[in-house]
Amino acid sequence: MSTTDTREVIIKVARRLFAKSGIGNVTMTDIAKAANKSRRTVYTYFQSKEELLEASIEMEVKKIPAAITKVLTSDLTPDQKIIKIIFVRLQATRRIVRRNGCLHSDYIYIVEHIRKGFDAKEIALFRHIIEEGKQKGVFRTESPDLAARFLHFCLKGIEMPFINGIISKNNDEKFVEYFTKRVILSALEYTGKTA
Repeated sequence: MSTTDTREVIIKVARRLFAKSGIGNVTMTDIAKAANKSRRTVYTYFQSKEELLEASIEMEVKKIPAAITKVLTSDLTPDQKIIKIIFVRLQATRRIVRRNGCLHSDYIYIVEHIRKGFDAKEIALFRHIIEEGKQKGVFRTESPDLAARFLHFCLKGIEMPFINGIISKNNDEKFVEYFTKRVILSALEYTGKTA
């Protein structure tokens, strides 16, 4: 088994154990045993279970840009792209947090730390879509840059309520998507014109 394969096996096993029992209830010995590796092998790749959790989350976070690029390169109109990307991102973040058993706020900082480079790219992506929409007469917002930054930080602000189900409490997912669409498109001064 190659070094990369061994590392991935350890990460996947640790992710499963963290999700099942919580990071505080899992030891490096548990991880080694479940991965059919020695403790020494596990420690060769990871110095602590926190480092292992970070590697697991990083592996998942790296999948988000590909999903977003797929939306960006689709035939959707700029207004449809914005809404689709918002939900792709929110749902991906919810999966990352839940799959890694790190719903506890103490571990959210790890996701935040890993995503720092992604944040700047996300703002640029939103700016690009908003500018495209403005050029096509779909949006009338005065500042695509400011609108992109606001959108990015608003999205970050609703992540935890979305992950915890507070946003959709007493509302179905379709209504939440409809409401989000109305709020976001209003903020971008959506003209109702299709590109």
